[in-house]
Amino acid sequence: MLKLDLNLLWTVVDVLILYVLLRKFLFKPIQNVLDQRQKMIEADIAAAQTSKTEAAAALTTAQDKLRNVDNEAAARREAYEKQAEVEKQQLLADAQKQADEIVAAGKAAVEIERQNKLREADAQATALARSMCEKLLKHNLTAQDDDQLLDDLLQKAGAGNGN
Repeated sequence: MLKLDLNLLWTVVDVLILYVLLRKFLFKPIQNVLDQRQKMIEADIAAAQTSKTEAAAALTTAQDKLRNVDNEAAARREAYEKQAEVEKQQLLADAQKQADEIVAAGKAAVEIERQNKLREADAQATALARSMCEKLLKHNLTAQDDDQLLDDLLQKAGAGNGN
């Protein structure tokens, strides 16, 4: 059968004692350090995840604000463009009204001037006709007198027009 040697028994006991001592003084502290590191890593990962979530939320908020600012700017620009168009139309209408008034005033002045010239022409024609009638009635006219009166009449008519 097997024979147990006392040395073998002491070796086994020594190995067991060594195992217990190593476990208590070496393996447990190392395991504790490893556990602490694992907890720190998990905490850092959780903090990083939280920071990532907060950053994503902040980014979303910033993008929403930017979109709102863009929309507000577009709305303001559109309102300003509409206001500018209204003012442009008003200015054009005012300018057209002033132009129409100027044209109407010019036409009225031209019409008044035309009426004055017509009156002057009528007055001259009447005066010439009266003058001619007076001369005709004063003497009996010959063909030569008729030609002379016609020449005088034409000269007076030319002098009256400023020619």
